[in-house]
Amino acid sequence: MHAMEQTSAIIPHDYPEPVATDSYIIPTLGLYHGSFVFTYLSTFLSYITPYDLPVELLRDAFHTKVSFLQLILEALKVESGYICLIAIFFLISLIPLCYTIAWGCAKEPDDDLNPGPTVDAIIQAEELSLEESLHCRKSFLGLMLQVVILLLIAGVIAMFVTNEQIASAVDHTPTVVRSSLLDAATYLRDAESQMRFVIAQGLATATERIRNDLEAVDKLLGEPIQHHLALFTGIDIIFESIIEISTSSSNLSRRIHLLQDALARAAKISYEAEYRLDELQIQLTVLQRQCTFRDRPLCDTLRIRNFEDTGLIDRIRKLQADRTLAKLMAMGEASRNSSMHALSQELTLARATFRNYAGEVRNATEDQAAQVEERLEELSNDTEETVSVLSQTIGELVGQVNRTANFSDSFFDRYREIGAILWLAGLATTIMTLLVTLILLSALSCGCCHADNKAGITLILGAVCICIASLALSGFTMMEMLLGAHGQLFICHPLYNEPDYTVLQKLIDKPGLIYPTEPQYGIIGELLRQAAPADARWSQPVQISLSKALNECEQGRGSYGTFQLDSLLNLSAKIEHRKRPELERAIESVGASEEPFLGFTVRIQGILEDMLYDSDLNMTSTRIELTQLSPDKDVLTFIDQLQRVSAQIQDVATSSRMTTLGSRAKRLQLSLLAPLEQLRGDIVYHLTALELQLSPWAAQVNKSLTHLRNAQSFLDTDAAEVCYNRSDTYRARLRGHLDAYRNYTTMVLNDRCASCRPLFDIFDAMRMLFCHHIMDPMNGLWFSAFLCLFLWAVATPLSLMLSSTYRRLEILSTKLQHSNSHRYNARASVREDQRESSHWSTQRSTVSVMPDIDRSNW
Repeated sequence: MHAMEQTSAIIPHDYPEPVATDSYIIPTLGLYHGSFVFTYLSTFLSYITPYDLPVELLRDAFHTKVSFLQLILEALKVESGYICLIAIFFLISLIPLCYTIAWGCAKEPDDDLNPGPTVDAIIQAEELSLEESLHCRKSFLGLMLQVVILLLIAGVIAMFVTNEQIASAVDHTPTVVRSSLLDAATYLRDAESQMRFVIAQGLATATERIRNDLEAVDKLLGEPIQHHLALFTGIDIIFESIIEISTSSSNLSRRIHLLQDALARAAKISYEAEYRLDELQIQLTVLQRQCTFRDRPLCDTLRIRNFEDTGLIDRIRKLQADRTLAKLMAMGEASRNSSMHALSQELTLARATFRNYAGEVRNATEDQAAQVEERLEELSNDTEETVSVLSQTIGELVGQVNRTANFSDSFFDRYREIGAILWLAGLATTIMTLLVTLILLSALSCGCCHADNKAGITLILGAVCICIASLALSGFTMMEMLLGAHGQLFICHPLYNEPDYTVLQKLIDKPGLIYPTEPQYGIIGELLRQAAPADARWSQPVQISLSKALNECEQGRGSYGTFQLDSLLNLSAKIEHRKRPELERAIESVGASEEPFLGFTVRIQGILEDMLYDSDLNMTSTRIELTQLSPDKDVLTFIDQLQRVSAQIQDVATSSRMTTLGSRAKRLQLSLLAPLEQLRGDIVYHLTALELQLSPWAAQVNKSLTHLRNAQSFLDTDAAEVCYNRSDTYRARLRGHLDAYRNYTTMVLNDRCASCRPLFDIFDAMRMLFCHHIMDPMNGLWFSAFLCLFLWAVATPLSLMLSSTYRRLEILSTKLQHSNSHRYNARASVREDQRESSHWSTQRSTVSVMPDIDRSNW
């Protein structure tokens, strides 16, 4: 039975399946497209904040239990990494200013050079060597400044791109949030629809199948019992054999009819023959008295046997009066009082009882089937109430989502304003950085155009601008770093702390930022408790952590099992039929009874027993006696004897009288005794044939009776067990539909129905938006700004040193030109050729063609 229940509990494949909606907006927004090159900064930020978040402090700050000053002081205890990073930013921003001040206050080594005439060849050679060194320095510093400017341009581009990414993400945030709320409401409605479909339609399917089985109880219960009993008892074959007995009985009755007809004719002839023999005996007696004394001894030898002596008439009368033969003869007659008629009636009734058993079972179980349907109706009503509780709960959750969507409009206005301010600040900082970079780039351009004086002045201007802009850029970098880093710490790190979500669980579940006091069963339990109807009967509190819910939703598990909705609906107890005593009793009352089979062949057995008793008829002795009795032979013997005696009689008159008596005896023999002899032979033949028919008929009756007794004994002893076992199988089938519905509902609700994956998709989309589309570009923005700040710190010394180099080259070039103006023309020409042949020929050629102007005032 246990194996049977296991088999019946297999989940059928033809139960209706819910269809999930695909009208979600989040997958169409393209949040997962694109590359996020600054994600690696989150790893760096995790190293400078190795401490756990002060959850209690955040909760108190969320509920304004601590002042802003206390929050800052407490935050300083765990944000030493940020403070060090801010200090680094500030110190780097001071490098350009400090170096510029130091450069301006320092005395140039060539300020005391006198551009007067110099004729010392050795000094002039040293000046030429110094000029070559300054040109080499200018080239190296220009190259380094070009590299720095290229990096600055790359940083400016990165700042501009990341700032635009942040602005774009901020602009799209309301759309994403509203889409997430719409998807959440869609998910709730779709989950409610799917779960309602599984619960209601599954029960409707199981109920319909039970009703179909109750209507087909004759085929599912009555016919199996009937077939089983027919197989083990062979009752149908027994009934057929009894029908054959009826046919054999008819043949036997016809044989007895023929016998009785022969007996009747033989009796009629015997009565007349007896009378004629008596007359012949009288005539013989008279003849014997008329014989002479001499012939008397011969006359006295004449004897004739009458019927009384032979006993033929007694035998015929006995056979005619035999009651057993009369019963056997009447058995096959068509009269209403015959045994065959009674047997046919009982056989017809028994066969109808056996063959109509299935219909009898259906009629007998109508009331029980009605009770089962009433209990199923109660189960359907309870299930409707359960679905109603589910609908009310999810309806309230949808209402909360809609209220949240309405409330978010005012928040997004403020959010856009903040986003616009941040974008303007970023754009202004980017433009400022670009302008300073362009100043440096213009200085390099002037140097390339040999406008060394303008290049030097522009480089000094660029350094001064860097000094001023570094402070502003460092402030912007600090602000962006604080926003990005704290966003990474407080938003992204908790959201991506898979699979434990330790920080997020501490923030929301325990102790939780939303509720002033710690929720007893977590945020999910609190949300369900608030959304459920006031009269909901909780079987147990919902105790599921946020991390477990997120992990199961990521795996696509069913909402029913993930959020422990059975604690609210208590569906497993309501659909468990074993916990519904009324339904169990109604199902248990459905069954088949063995009463129709108890003793339903008793009367047939009685008729067969009577027939078998009547078949115990021994005709052998009567047949033998009839074989030995032959009045015809006795008369023929008398005639022969009379003829012999007549031949020996001497008296002619006596002899004549004997001849006359012989003639009379001969006529008697021919007219009566010869037909009687033929009838006697017929009677003996019919008796012999009757014996030959009666023996197998009796054996057939005995065999059928034995089989019928065995079959009835099996029905009396085992029919009850067969009916119980088949009824139990049928009841197990009815319970199997409910078990299949329970297993189907449990499996589908907990596995593939109303998957909560859309919730994880919403969660993943939100963290993708805030972390990868906002926080990563924001971290990239401050990192790009920091890179520009660092490059400015490098560019400031390079610019000032390059400006000094330009200035020294200009002074040295003027001094050399002044000296060359007092030389002889020939030597000047030779010197000019030598200079043109040197590797400084390009620069020197420019100086040689310049007019001889006194630049001593530079």
